[in-house]
Amino acid sequence: MMRKAVGSRASMHTKKFLAILVPITILTAGSPRSAAATIGPWTAAVAMLGAKPGLVQLAPATRVGDKAPEGWTHLVIKSIPALESGDLDTLPDFATRTATMFHTTMLADVQPLALDKQYVLRRVGLGICIPSRDGKKEDIVVSADRVQAMSLRLSTVEKMVLEAAEAELAESRIIAYTSTFALLRSPALLLVQGKHRKVDLYYAFCVDSATGQLKVGAWTMWPGDVSQPPPPFVVRVAPRTIYNCAVDVQAKKILFGTVPYSWTFAMRMLPPGETLTTKGEKTLGEQIVTIARHPNQVETADFEKRMRKILFDSKPADAATAAGRASSRTARRSLSAR
Repeated sequence: MMRKAVGSRASMHTKKFLAILVPITILTAGSPRSAAATIGPWTAAVAMLGAKPGLVQLAPATRVGDKAPEGWTHLVIKSIPALESGDLDTLPDFATRTATMFHTTMLADVQPLALDKQYVLRRVGLGICIPSRDGKKEDIVVSADRVQAMSLRLSTVEKMVLEAAEAELAESRIIAYTSTFALLRSPALLLVQGKHRKVDLYYAFCVDSATGQLKVGAWTMWPGDVSQPPPPFVVRVAPRTIYNCAVDVQAKKILFGTVPYSWTFAMRMLPPGETLTTKGEKTLGEQIVTIARHPNQVETADFEKRMRKILFDSKPADAATAAGRASSRTARRSLSAR
């Protein structure tokens, strides 16, 4: 009887299943290659120097293994949700399977300009994936409107969760940029002091224009106009990060707290990497707070310069973080300190 009650309410709450498992966004855009193909190399180079890096949806059926697929230069993150804490025993079987079925991928495309070999960040790619079903150790990008065309069999609940995940992803934006820099903001749920709290995740993409080397930093902020100090740490995300994203489950219950009827899923950590302190970078800290609320009030080139310094030159705040073991503490400290 209890399982029937849970199942009858499942469709009302599937939108919550992946709301935090994929704290990055898909924003459909046209191919960044099309414009350059129709104009001269000098005009294309000048245009790319001032162009906003594209935020694009990964094409359905794209295969993502342990490196960037064809057409991309960097595999930044592949996140594989793993339910590790909280009200795990309250989840019905279908919810457990669905909550861990969908992975997320973040790619980057760094290319040299045709004339002077100066590297630029052309685009950031984001997508929802499922494990390959042909035995290969790859994920395949899926899209709710292409499920039939891809000959995939998803249950009604799985389709609803996929659609809800895509809707959540649509909230992410590149809020500041240059030709070698992009600041991506995405909503998420994070476990903070035992509670699931809405936060904004920030990813800073910095490209060395001379070498094409890419560094990515991540941190959290309270959303909206909440007054807050700068985050004390930035995580320098390890290259080609493929990791199990630890997830905490919290159930809401009725009938005197005996029957669970909905669930939320919160990240326990940021992506693994090296923890870099921002305490000695007062101006950068002030800019992080300002740019979160009012991107136009911060000179992007100066913000990029300061972010580049910490991502390329700083040593980890703690030797243990080099192995990525402190990323969960970083996420919690970054917010509980506010």
